[in-house]
Amino acid sequence: MLRALSVSALMALAGLPTPAWAQDGGDAVEQPAAGAAILRGAAEAGLGGPQSVGPQLQEDAAQRETLSRRPRVDAFFDPAEASLRRLREISGLQVGLDYQAVYQAATDSLTDETQASSGSARLFGKWQLLGGESANPGSLVFLLEQRHELWNELTPAQLGGDVGYLGITGTTFSDNGASLTTLYWEQALMEGNAGFVAGRIDPTDYIDILGYANQRTTFLNLSSLVNPSIALPDPGFGFGVGAMLTDQFFVKGLVSDANGSLTDVSFFPGGDEVFTYGEFGWTPAREDRFLTNVHMGAWHVDERVEAGVPESQGIVVSANVTIDDVFMPFVRAGWSDGEAPFYKTAISGGFIYYFPNYRDLMGFAAAWNEPAASGLANQTTLEAFYRYQFSDNIAITADAQLLLNPALNPDEDQIAVFGLRARVDL
Repeated sequence: MLRALSVSALMALAGLPTPAWAQDGGDAVEQPAAGAAILRGAAEAGLGGPQSVGPQLQEDAAQRETLSRRPRVDAFFDPAEASLRRLREISGLQVGLDYQAVYQAATDSLTDETQASSGSARLFGKWQLLGGESANPGSLVFLLEQRHELWNELTPAQLGGDVGYLGITGTTFSDNGASLTTLYWEQALMEGNAGFVAGRIDPTDYIDILGYANQRTTFLNLSSLVNPSIALPDPGFGFGVGAMLTDQFFVKGLVSDANGSLTDVSFFPGGDEVFTYGEFGWTPAREDRFLTNVHMGAWHVDERVEAGVPESQGIVVSANVTIDDVFMPFVRAGWSDGEAPFYKTAISGGFIYYFPNYRDLMGFAAAWNEPAASGLANQTTLEAFYRYQFSDNIAITADAQLLLNPALNPDEDQIAVFGLRARVDL
């Protein structure tokens, strides 16, 4: 969540420098140092998790400094990238743009719909207005996006319900239209060892963060990306703070509107109904805090009277470690009391592996979940993906999910969901 505490962008999992052959030239070139250097750079660039604005900007910029399969394709984007760099040099405003498209197809459904697709266009940025070159910058951070249907009326965010799965097979890929997702102030303190965010925030950027999780570059299923035993609210107004207590131990906390909405920018429409979260964690060293992270967290959400959602609370334990800068295993566990979240027990684990040459990425996750609502069967979810870095600005990801004992479709033992995601960024 804070610069001293956040987890990295996935680019950080690239390996140590290694020789490779450029396909568009034939000359032997040495891969620039990536791995831990990019990881630490992403941490310095933002206070949130890998999917938040600052680290995402850094990840996208850093991958353009490493070896590319297709420099001729990269050259097409060079003029636009140069213009954005000049904008940052002149004004301190760092801007990113991307477009993402996801297609999914299921082997069975409760309805006639087995295919889903969605697109998302985003404009996001960070405008440093205070601090200059100091270690305590202050910045205005924003994210605007437009989510829409593509070839199918059903979107990946809705596909789970149609196949009888309690969960989301395509996290964030919906048809909500235009939205101001985030707009907040981010302030570093104590030479970067503490800080806060305040404004319209997305709580998922700061809660129970591990370095592998980014729905735009890694997994798609909600149970692979986060701990669904937490009753995560949608974006809304809130405040988060955190600090390094020592070189190895940290704390952080967050208070956010329990009635947050992606499309309705209202200030606490349900009154003082809030979601709160606190976390205590350990990392071997500040510079490695995104590579290796172990933490415990506790959360509580007030009763949402108008929405008819009861008070709930729970705890989580999560950990990840990075081996040889290329292999990151992870594990999560969570328990909750109340019916606000999807599940009262959620346990998951897996790994991602970053290929040193060209930054291809693969991953596998398995999750076992016990629904919060009584009478529903326990679910197991398996997911695997491979991200092919076509060029610096274009990535194509193949994704496969196996939904075992879908809780809302007791007549089916398993349903497979196959997906394809494409992302173009500037």
